Parts: sequence; structure tokens; C-alpha cells
Amino acid sequence: MRRIALFLFPLLLVACSKDKEQANVAIDINYDSNFKTGCIVMEAVDAANADNVLTNSFDGEKLANQSPPLKLAVLLREGWGTDVRVTVRAHEQSCGGKQVDEQSLVVDLSGTGAKPKRTVELETPDADGDGFVAVSSEAGKGGTDCDDGDAMRNPSQQEVCDDKDNNCAGGADEGLPLVAMFRDVDGDGVGGEAIQHCVPVAGVSGYAMAGGDCKDNDPEVAPGKTELCDEKDNNCDGTTDEGHDKKWYLDDDGDGVPQGPAFTSQCTSPGPKYMKYPSGPPFDCDDADARRAPNKPELCDGIDNNCASVGGVAIDETFTTIGNSCAQGCGTIQCASEASVACNAPEPDLYYQDLDGDGDGVATVIPDVNPKIVCQGAQPPASGYALGLDGDCDDRDSARSSIQAELCDGIDNNCSNGVADEPASCGGTLNQVASHHLSSDNQQWNTVAVHASGYPVWVAGENGKLAVRRSASAKFESFSFGDPATPAPTDGSPAIRPNNCGDIDWRVSWVDSSGRVFLGGAAGALAVHNGTTDACAVGGTGQSAVVTGLVGFGTTGDPVLYVTDSTGRIFRWILGGAVTELEDNAVNYYGLHGLREEFLLAVGGTTGSGSGQRFRSYAVTPGGAATPTSGVHSSNVEGNARAVWMGTDNKACAVGENGAVWRWNGGTPWTRVEPPGGPVTSSFSSVVMRYDAENAQNPLNEHCYMVDSSTNGRLRRLTPSGTWGSGPDLQTNARLHDLAIAPTGDVWVVGEGGRVFHYPEP
Repeated sequence: MRRIALFLFPLLLVACSKDKEQANVAIDINYDSNFKTGCIVMEAVDAANADNVLTNSFDGEKLANQSPPLKLAVLLREGWGTDVRVTVRAHEQSCGGKQVDEQSLVVDLSGTGAKPKRTVELETPDADGDGFVAVSSEAGKGGTDCDDGDAMRNPSQQEVCDDKDNNCAGGADEGLPLVAMFRDVDGDGVGGEAIQHCVPVAGVSGYAMAGGDCKDNDPEVAPGKTELCDEKDNNCDGTTDEGHDKKWYLDDDGDGVPQGPAFTSQCTSPGPKYMKYPSGPPFDCDDADARRAPNKPELCDGIDNNCASVGGVAIDETFTTIGNSCAQGCGTIQCASEASVACNAPEPDLYYQDLDGDGDGVATVIPDVNPKIVCQGAQPPASGYALGLDGDCDDRDSARSSIQAELCDGIDNNCSNGVADEPASCGGTLNQVASHHLSSDNQQWNTVAVHASGYPVWVAGENGKLAVRRSASAKFESFSFGDPATPAPTDGSPAIRPNNCGDIDWRVSWVDSSGRVFLGGAAGALAVHNGTTDACAVGGTGQSAVVTGLVGFGTTGDPVLYVTDSTGRIFRWILGGAVTELEDNAVNYYGLHGLREEFLLAVGGTTGSGSGQRFRSYAVTPGGAATPTSGVHSSNVEGNARAVWMGTDNKACAVGENGAVWRWNGGTPWTRVEPPGGPVTSSFSSVVMRYDAENAQNPLNEHCYMVDSSTNGRLRRLTPSGTWGSGPDLQTNARLHDLAIAPTGDVWVVGEGGRVFHYPEP
């Protein structure tokens, strides 16, 4: 006989190997997930024989440990037909409780193996999770929970005073004792209608133990309430809105002061332009202008802001300086903003005295002179003033000012407390050059000449002394008469240098483009040395007078040179040819210079009656005549002019004995310069005027450097404005005879005692 059985499969439908061929049907039973305390019963009845019945039940303990669906299965058993009716029932609370739902289906167990799964849907709603299923209007369904949304209402609950049927017995608050109280419709804690009612539990509203509410449908109205401005008698005292300001004033311009005195009386604002104004008058004098109202601060705007005017006379009254002249005399005081006044004219230009023309004036206040106050649009000073700059530390030295960049020149260009060349690294300062070829105490250097590139530099002096330095990193080499040959000869020949220029006192020198030095000296001697082992080419003027001036022209090949001597002669010297005398006059020449062959300046002096310093210019025809023109000077100085230097075609400086310094601006006049602080009494021996043809803005253009032959020789710098400049500083205990300045800015000074000074020298 075959058998049928019911099995619970929590996860999967499983059977032993023996039953794998047995027909079976899996059944999933879905129910409410909150249905945990009820019972599900599954009954199987043989459709062919109603006596074959099998029942399984699953109470709350089993349901509590799993979630839907409940997975079951039906297997065919012996003695049963293949059609089996399966009925599934749900009971409230327990298997003996009220049946809340029932579902039936017929399963076919014919054949073998698993049949398609079947699903049963049970309605077991328990939304509040209190274990009771909701009542249903559908016959045969539903439980006993009269309010499935409230866990405190079900047949297991006791009745409390809350206007609810707590125990689902069909009545609210039945059996509870009644007391006297008041109906509190608006819930404000004070009732109106007197009634008999049970004492409500906490949380139940609508009832009050106190009465007297004059309006029980409005929670904002009750005895003891704070009176509000809301058109209601909030405190039930018979008066509405007492104690509240209900006056609304129109403030049309929105300045916080209404026009008044009319007002609108109500609790809420009549509109966006209305305001409360409890202080009362004064009211706005002009409610169409927000800039005007009593007690407003008076502004500087041409309006009576504080409503204080009488006949329009109290306008901007707190700004008492309006209409006055400005402090610097340009314009008048007018309103600049609502809170301030200012001059109605732009700030005047301040022009500071700028004597040296470097664009930087001095700050010293001199009434009506420095600074000059010039109103905008007025004519500025013609010259001698700088606009808006007043930081010049030396207004007579164009190489020094607060706007000047620091240069490598031994001068405090930027007025930084006297410190020169900072912060640049210039490779050294103005120092004496250390060399055993230079520094013999009995050695006197009379002349120095430098190549246009800065090197080589030649020095020459007494007793045939001659030396050259070929580069900044090189040492001086000697070509002096009497110095030993280097290296010493090994063939037994004399150990004296063979390429010296003889035992001659050299007085002047000049270097050509190839680096050769041209020398002039005692007894009219002339020489050329090329700085090699070649013999020095020595010649002369043919005169016994000392050569005192030497300058050459030509950038390629052999130059053409011009020579002067102490008896007033001027010569043209062409290498390989004769030295030609061009002119002889009564002036004893001691200096010669020019920038081009066609025009030369010569200086010197005369002796005897009318003696003193003299100046000549020469118009030269290359290869031809030299036509002299005497210069005119403003005051005679005893002695000789010793040196001259042209910076440009119409600018030159000359110096001489007895502290004489002269400037030439073209033409024939020469003007003596007398710097402030008294005359300089030293006898000047050499001069150079600096001029950078590549840079017209060079602050040292037209500055004259000079040395003197006093026993405490100094290097001095004369500015174009006629004052002695500060730096480069050099003062020695020896006589100084010559100086040269290269276009690179290198400065060379030579003198007695073997002294050679150089800037910049480490």
C-alpha cells in the first residue's frame, strides 16, 4: 500500500534516495510577517476516500522562529488516491483561537517526482503587532482586533478613560466612574461647557478641570492668557488688545521717521510703508526724501538733512570750512563726500629744487623757492626743478640721487649713507696695485694710458721706466730701462732687457687700437713699444724741449699723432716718416687733447709780463696746416694750465697750477670754476672728462676727474654744476701726476714713490 505524508521543509524540498521517485508537491504558504502568535493548520484529505485525512499544525512558537513563506510539501502515501484536497487555515492567538482565514486547493500526485510548486496566500493582518488580527467585514475572515493600527486596543486590554474601546468590547470607557469637569474644545487647559466624565488618562485632550473660557473654540483666548494685539480678548477680561500700540504712521520715503501726525489704528501693518512711532513728534519735514528727517546727521551734500533749516539757512552747517581757500592756494573747500570736505582742485604739483638736473630734488624747505607749489594747469618752473621727487642727498652731483641705480664707479650713486657700489660686486675698490715692477720708493710714474677696451694699460715715468698690464687678471710686466731680462740670457749677452725704450724721463703716453704705447719725454724724445721682444722704436721732435702733449687718431693701421712741447710747438707725427712742426707760439704747452684730428685743444702758460694760464684751439687740415685760435678766459691765474680733456665736441675741462679749474662749452671762452667752500689751492697735474657716447643718460657724463701734485695728492671729481663730488675717494701721501679712465669705467692714477692706483682693484 502506498502512503502519503506532510513534511515541513524550512529551506528546500528534500527527500531520501528511496523517495526520490515518489510524487510530491511543494506548497509555500504566505502570511503577514507580524503574524507570530497565531497558528497555521494544514489538512490533507483524500478526494477518493474522505476517511483518509492527515493534519499538521504550526503554532506561534514555531512561527516566531521563521519568516514567511512557510514551506510545506505533500507526498503520496499507500492507500490514497492521486487527487488530494489540501486546506490551510489561520487561527488568532493559538490553534484553538478564532479562525481568521482559510484557503483550499487540490494537488495531483500522480506519476513520480516533484510537481510544480503551489502557493497559498493567507490574510493575517496584524499591523500593530499586538498578536490580534484585524476585524474583517468579509464573512469567514478576520480576527478580533477592533483597531489594528493601535497596539493598545485589542481584546486583551483593560478599559481606560480615553474615549476609546480599549478592550474591543463594543463601548468606550464603560464601567469607569464619572466626575464633574469641563469640555475643553480648543485644548487651552480651560473649559467652557460643564459635563460629567471619567478622569482621562495622560495624553487625552479635550477636557479640563477648570472652567471660564469665554471662547472655547480658540486656544489663544482663555482667562490668564497674555493679551496680544490680534483683535481678540485673549485674557477674557472683556477688553480687546489693551496695552498695545495700534498706531501705524505712513513713512513714504522709508527713512524711519513718518510724516504724521495722522495714523491708522490696527494691530497689523496697513502696508509696507507704515511703521510704529511711539516717540511721537517731531515728524518728517520731507517724507518724499529719505535724506531728510529730524535728528538725522547733517551731511555734506547741499541738503538740510536734519530738518533744522529756517528759510534754508541751515544747510551743511556742521562743515564750517566750506568755501574757504585751499591751504596751498589752489581752489576752494567743497564737499568731497557726505562726511568730508576737500579742495575742489587737484593737489598742486610740488617742484623740488634740482640744481644738478638729475631728476631728483632736495627736501630742504625754502619758502617760495623749494618746493615750488604749482596749481594744476599752471606753468611749471622753466628749469632747475624736479617734479614730486625730493630724495637727493647731493643736489650738485648728478651722479648721486635717490632714484639713481648703484653703479660700479666708487660713488654712492643711490644715496645709501655714503656706501659705494653696494650691493653689486664690482671686483674691487680704488686700491693701490701691488707689483714689484711698480712700487720702488725712488720710482716716479709720470703718465698712464689705457686701451679703449680697458686693457692693456701702460705706465711710464722717470729714468726710462715702462710697464704694461695686459688684462685684469694679469700682473704688470716691466720694459723699464735697466731692469734685468726675463728670463736671463744664457749666451753670455748682457742681462739687461734689450727691448726697453732708453734712459729717458717719459712724461706723456697714448695707446692705439692695437695696444701699442706711444711715449713722449725729455729732450723731445718720442718712442713706440708694441709690448713684445721687439726693440722699442725711439725718435724725437728734433727740439730740446720736453714733450708735454700727445694724442693720436685712427682705429686701424698706424695712427696719426699730434705732439706739443714746453716751448709752444705743435707737431704732426706719422710713423715711418718725419715729425713735422706745424706751429710755434709764445705759449708754453703742457696739455693737448682732441676727439678728432680736425680739432685740438692745447693749454699751457706764458711768463714775463702778462704771464698766466693760456688756452688754444687748433683747426687742423689732415696732412696740412694747423690754424690756432686763442681762447678767452674770465680771470687770469698765475702759473701754467697743466692738462686738458675734451668730453664732446663742445665740452672740455682744463686744470692747472694754483688750484685752477676751467670749463669750456665751445667757442673761445673758458670759465673758471670756483666750487663752494673756498678755493682749491693745490696744483692740478691731470684731468679727464668722462662721457659715455653709447649712453647719453650716464650720470657721470661731463664729470671731470683730476689729480693734484701736492704732497698729499688727491683724486677729485668736479660735477657739471661746479661742485666737488663725493667719491671715488683717494688721498695719498705722495704727489700724483696723471690719471686715465677707460670707457669701461676703470680708473688709473699714477704718481711718485712707485704708486699706481686702480679702480676696481681687489
